[in-house]
Amino acid sequence: METNILADSRRIHFVGIGGIGVSALAQILHSHGKEISGSDQETSALTEIMSQDGIQILVGHSAENLSKNTELVIHSLAIPDSNPELREARKLHIPILSYPQAVGKLTRQFYTIAISGTHGKSTVTAMITKVLIENGFDPNVIIGTKLSELGNNNFRVGSSKLLVLEACEYMRAFLNYHPRVSVIHTIDSDHLDYYKDFEDYKSAFLEFALKLPRDGHLIVNADDEDIHAIMQHMRKNKFPVYNTIMYGGEYVTADYNLKGDKIYKKNEPVGTLHLSVPGAHNRSNALAAFAVCSFMGIAKKNILKSLNSYGGAFRRFEIKGKIGKTVIIDDYAHHPTEIRATLQAAREKFSKGKICAVFQPHQYSRTRQLLPEFATCFDDADCVIVPNIYAARDSAYDKASVSPQKLVDVISANHKNAHYGDGFDNTLAILRRSASKFTAIITMGAGDVWKIAESLLKK
Repeated sequence: METNILADSRRIHFVGIGGIGVSALAQILHSHGKEISGSDQETSALTEIMSQDGIQILVGHSAENLSKNTELVIHSLAIPDSNPELREARKLHIPILSYPQAVGKLTRQFYTIAISGTHGKSTVTAMITKVLIENGFDPNVIIGTKLSELGNNNFRVGSSKLLVLEACEYMRAFLNYHPRVSVIHTIDSDHLDYYKDFEDYKSAFLEFALKLPRDGHLIVNADDEDIHAIMQHMRKNKFPVYNTIMYGGEYVTADYNLKGDKIYKKNEPVGTLHLSVPGAHNRSNALAAFAVCSFMGIAKKNILKSLNSYGGAFRRFEIKGKIGKTVIIDDYAHHPTEIRATLQAAREKFSKGKICAVFQPHQYSRTRQLLPEFATCFDDADCVIVPNIYAARDSAYDKASVSPQKLVDVISANHKNAHYGDGFDNTLAILRRSASKFTAIITMGAGDVWKIAESLLKK
């Protein structure tokens, strides 16, 4: 029988413990009685919480961080092979797992529902989690954001054998997982710093779908053309069609349809959404959650009750406060499709107001690769300010190939009011002078642009 080193190891050290997913796994294992330590380059709110909970947090990376009593080392995908702690682990012949490999071991211990997709997977995971908790399922959860339903945490330890998992596709991470239910919500070109091209990217989702066991279930967004291509391939490979559940707004033969706010099952009305989070993308997210939770046997009215009281997640159209009458919102949107959806939601909520989008691109490489798409995704904003570009995994070539000003110039070809903010301090000064002109200011990006929203609200 195959051994599970994750289950068998008691003393586990994490390298890059402050990451959103890695920290969740560390805390789950700690709650299971494991002795956990971990290192990162700097402290954060997440590392502070872990430290208070009895997890040893070490700042900086050093071979000395690794105890000789350590039985297993788990590292973030962001950690290079040259890391001194990984080198020391190899020297001491301590087993090493990447974060996805470790989570893959965990998924074998549970009935796992894995939610994937270029966009929306955090929100769909959050919605499913809320419904399951409120209907007595007591799930274990790993999610890439913080939820009020989880005590403002990014994980949950339940007493059941059910695991709800946000499954990221970066570096094919989700191919390490062993779900019984797989959700593919959206497919859109992304992570081209790792994938060769969009075809290579789509192939990862096909592999993810094909990993399901024969009695597994695939739940997919029927409105996405690239998901349809995956389904056609799976039919050719004789994947049992009866194990597929489809949902969508436009695809008429889907199992679940959304027309406006009304949900239909096989063309029969089953209920109405009254979401407090705005936007067509959130109604699509809710339909995905509805399909999953219906499959889990939860009564339709109970699903709707939970979804309609869903208040959102950390950095997902998160209302931070007000400056006078101006609402300050922070959002994780960093891909053109996400930006367009977030601004559409803002326009839906503030139909007659003026909206200022403060957008910080995440990665020079992504900015260069998606420059034409970034140029046309700000139509619902009255003003666009780009303070800087957040560097992550970028080469010297990437940084030389594009600049904040170049992005602003491209946006300006389609938008009459786009500006380079020239750093956080200058952007803050601009916003403080002009805040009263706007109904809402939205900071957007996967980097540290949230600091601008928080600084605006400081007295």
